[in-house]
Amino acid sequence: MSRRLRVGVFCGCSAGCSEQAPIPRRAIECADIPRCADGFCGRQSSYRRSAVLTIGIGQGERTISRISRLGVNRVELEVGQVGELLAVDGRPHWPLLGRVLRNGPESDWTPGQLIACNIDRQIRRGEIIDVDARRVLAVPAGMDEGWALQMPLRWPLLHAALCGGLRLQAGESLLVHQGDGELGLSAIRLAVSLDCSVMAVCADRAGIALALAAGAAETARYDDDWPTLLREHGAVDAVLDFDSGASLEASLPCAKRGARLGALDLSATRPPIAMAWPAFWQRQASLVSLDWSPLRQWHIAECAKAHFLRIDEMGQGTWK
Repeated sequence: MSRRLRVGVFCGCSAGCSEQAPIPRRAIECADIPRCADGFCGRQSSYRRSAVLTIGIGQGERTISRISRLGVNRVELEVGQVGELLAVDGRPHWPLLGRVLRNGPESDWTPGQLIACNIDRQIRRGEIIDVDARRVLAVPAGMDEGWALQMPLRWPLLHAALCGGLRLQAGESLLVHQGDGELGLSAIRLAVSLDCSVMAVCADRAGIALALAAGAAETARYDDDWPTLLREHGAVDAVLDFDSGASLEASLPCAKRGARLGALDLSATRPPIAMAWPAFWQRQASLVSLDWSPLRQWHIAECAKAHFLRIDEMGQGTWK
């Protein structure tokens, strides 16, 4: 089987575009790589395109050289680990870990340093890519890779959901659905660190054990009459649902007057969620679509990282 040589160009613009298109040989020889505004992805950008030379077929395809200079605020890295897809800001994103190879003119990351970031296209381990140096996080020494992969997407999303969308305050109570999943367990830890009382609904007894270990005060299984069981322990100030609002209607009996009911990416739910609106209005509740934008709200990722590392220092979480 013959080997295939493919020359392409990745946009690398500030909008996170991953368009790829052939470029003229003259452009490669002269490193005269056009900007985004010149017509490949149609987005205006100050970043230069990065030409890449790849050789191979299918899964064996590998980047073997990179042509042209990096943009002003770009950092080049070799991909080490890629996490699971997570829809954020209405777009698919993948968290990744990588080692720094080189910096752009205004980037000062240490070569060889392990950093975490996210990308909106699928990539493979071993690929060499360049990302915005202002939207990456340094991975602390000794951190488990599984936890490190949560830093660039899951932690900011939860921090934006609890501290921003649901406006959770110390002394309040929170009901977490899917409390035995990765997002649910991290949400419990974050809420406990904010001095909030947490109730969690889980799939089974093993999930209940995980939720209690994370700090939940009360738990119930979905197979039980969980609204009645949890209501006996008092109503909650906020409800967090990771399943596009599927459990919000059933959570109304557990909600206080003026409670905030939130779900991830609620605006993308089709058809609209089911809700007992008379009871909803009677409780003067509010409905919140929880989301986070890596492009417009990257500062939240920095805040979330600092917060979760404090959780570990206080012994409320483990990532080592």
